[in-house]
Amino acid sequence: MTELLKTIRTIGWRQAWDLYRGYRLGWVGILSGYFTTRTLQTLFNVGLFDEIKARGSVDVDAFAAEKNLDRDILRSLCDSLYSLSILKREGNRYSLEDKGRLLNDVARGWFEGVYGYEGVFHELESLLRKEKEFGRDLTRRGDFVARGSGEMEKWIFFPMVAEVVKRNHFRKVLDLGCGEGTFLRSLCQSDPEVRAYGVDLAPDAIAEGMERARAAGLQDRVQLFVEDISKLEKLRSRVAEIDLATVFFVLHEVLFRGADATIELLRSFRNAYPGVPLVVFEVVRPSAEEMRKRPGMAIQYVLQHDLTHQKLVGLEEWKELFRQAGFSRIDQRHLRFTRTAMFTVS
Repeated sequence: MTELLKTIRTIGWRQAWDLYRGYRLGWVGILSGYFTTRTLQTLFNVGLFDEIKARGSVDVDAFAAEKNLDRDILRSLCDSLYSLSILKREGNRYSLEDKGRLLNDVARGWFEGVYGYEGVFHELESLLRKEKEFGRDLTRRGDFVARGSGEMEKWIFFPMVAEVVKRNHFRKVLDLGCGEGTFLRSLCQSDPEVRAYGVDLAPDAIAEGMERARAAGLQDRVQLFVEDISKLEKLRSRVAEIDLATVFFVLHEVLFRGADATIELLRSFRNAYPGVPLVVFEVVRPSAEEMRKRPGMAIQYVLQHDLTHQKLVGLEEWKELFRQAGFSRIDQRHLRFTRTAMFTVS
């Protein structure tokens, strides 16, 4: 009789079955993901995955010495990912398995975005007990949130706008809340006839965006400005004419301040650029019942926004805001598979 069967006989079949189910649910299904997420994000942040992608494989001892990292901790982190078939190992050298390639090349934006909210979840109990308050005692890492958002939006949402630009022969595009300009660089690289403009309140993001535009050779076609997107009249002196404007997942941040603030922003755009179509991407908030029926990343997405002064609403609520702002034409594409919508208003 094996040791497993002996143990089961000792503790009883019912208790053994409950223990197994608890292990599959608690450890395999939930807790193990926490360890792996933190391990991956740490190695993303210290540049190991970028180095592996650039060189094909990396000697971890040499990498630790070069970056002044603890060699034993680095090796332990890499071995954990080797055990999960995320990394390959040959002696001291590590390279990417197919899982590792997908995590780095496709899913990394999600990791960057979630890392932006890590401090919030670390203080979750303090927030719940009213010992700390978001915005006063802690905030999110805006640079990681912006970077992660841009990395994920490029897979579906950027190409959708690029198609609109190409189909209508638009040449001048303005992005509201542009961050460091990921979308605008992508658009200019896909269409050599486009000139792109972006506005954002974050000076650091604008500075980084202009540096990246220069590095990509797009400094003559991408212009970024530090401006409040709710007061666009000032921008007219620098960007007099545009064919199209975009705003990617920004309005829900304004909406937390109230419907009036969101309507004011939309009216500001209409006053500054009358008749110019505005493409808006926003989350369509599902109910708890809908998420229970069809679980997915919306569960975590809704939670992190609820905790950080951002307001997600449903499809009809978004359309009503556009109507109140004075837009007479509201076209929509409801992307149910992503629980988002693309609105074109004018």
